[in-house]
Amino acid sequence: MINRENLVNLEHWLCSEYEQIEYRFSQYLPNRARVVIILAAVLGVASANLAALGALAHALETALHISDARFGLVGTVASLSGAILTLIAGVWVDRRKRVRLLAIFAGSWALGMAASGCIPGYLELLLAQVVVGASGISVGAVVASLTGDYFPPSQRGRIFGLIVGGELLGAGIGMLVASIVADLLGWRFAFWSLALLGSLGVVVIRRYLREPQRNTMAKIAIGSPSPSRADSAPARSHKVADLIRRMAISPYPDRVMHEDPTCWPWIRAARYIVTIRTNIILVLGSSASYFYFTGLLVFADLYLMQRFDLPADTASILFMGLGSGGIFGVLLSGWLADRLLHRHIVAARVWVAAGSFFLTVLAFLPAFLLPSVWVAAPCFFLAALFLGATNPTLDAARLDIMHSRLWGRAESVRNLVRYTLVGLAPLMIGLLVGYFQKSGDQGAEALGHAFLLLLILLLIAGLAMVFAAFTYPRDVATVLASEGAPLPVTSDAEHPQAQVRESGD
Repeated sequence: MINRENLVNLEHWLCSEYEQIEYRFSQYLPNRARVVIILAAVLGVASANLAALGALAHALETALHISDARFGLVGTVASLSGAILTLIAGVWVDRRKRVRLLAIFAGSWALGMAASGCIPGYLELLLAQVVVGASGISVGAVVASLTGDYFPPSQRGRIFGLIVGGELLGAGIGMLVASIVADLLGWRFAFWSLALLGSLGVVVIRRYLREPQRNTMAKIAIGSPSPSRADSAPARSHKVADLIRRMAISPYPDRVMHEDPTCWPWIRAARYIVTIRTNIILVLGSSASYFYFTGLLVFADLYLMQRFDLPADTASILFMGLGSGGIFGVLLSGWLADRLLHRHIVAARVWVAAGSFFLTVLAFLPAFLLPSVWVAAPCFFLAALFLGATNPTLDAARLDIMHSRLWGRAESVRNLVRYTLVGLAPLMIGLLVGYFQKSGDQGAEALGHAFLLLLILLLIAGLAMVFAAFTYPRDVATVLASEGAPLPVTSDAEHPQAQVRESGD
């Protein structure tokens, strides 16, 4: 029997251990690394929902007595509701304190997950997932805006690589935690365990994140030093802005802002955002990447089982191993783009994304055609690596071409497109599989042909990136002019070259 003295000693020991961990986290981890870890972890937890739903599919269908179609609607409702409600969240991100908003969204996500574990029926699960979807998707807009002000443009490729890597890792952890806890304690405890992670995220956000100043880009635009709060070292160079000035790239005169867009009405802000051609291309390219990734997430296990005659457990383990290539891709692409930027390639981020799309297509082609799992597996791994490599550079490039006071609303427009496609991906792939089955294909053959056909989307995205690489520099110049940079505004400027080399950087 545990007496009161033992309980007091246990409480004292736990408090002492917590204080030691907190001290080490604050003192020995650089502020910049601490911010990256927190943002990546929060985004990772928020992305765990759909993966967890997939792991709990059988348990929920049995407990709630629902069909596969009705269960599939749960994920679709979560994605589409979040895509719509994030439009409101984008306005708040541009006008209110973002760290507080991040904590609120993380808390709402945790409450939605806790409610999902308490639901008595199917309708209540749908309503709870509306809260989860809206909160989780809104987290992405806050994280993007904070990243833009925490870190200088020259570092954003690597930073987004780490953050997007956290998002992918979070999806994997969500699937793993949900599977283990559901097997041991039941599906309700699986939801509650994820809700606990979200609650811990709220505590960490409130304790360790500080609101950065919003005038970071304005300082960069006028050429003054602006060391980030997330990095104690002075910012040596803001490469994108420096290259734009050295190359004397002129902005688009009709899109240079002469007022603060923070309080613009939503319609006016959205109209401005969608008129930026480079932004539209980057958003559609990123959405195509996530569309394909979602299709793989839903159907890859089934494809591996049918194509290579593997048991379910083996197929799941193989899929997780091959999918880990995506994490390597997001880490490598951001680093590579920033290195090329330091080599004076002004549109390096867009060029890296274009190359990643083309390499993804080249890797997936043999992967879906080869008959042996041992030969196809390396191709699938490389394809996952290149597919993951498309996103961090696009995330960084979108901030480069958007006024800092529109980052939140621009991300909400992107999320509307992305999550609409993500929500429709399983349905559209299912329709393609049905079409090929009617044409005589069976099982894995129909799935493989569907994924091969959808590679056209990634090929088109890569070609569009090539076009965006030539419009990107002038869009960056337009942002700098709008933020206050002393750039000439001329209507007859020659189109800049995408690659310039200078000596003595």
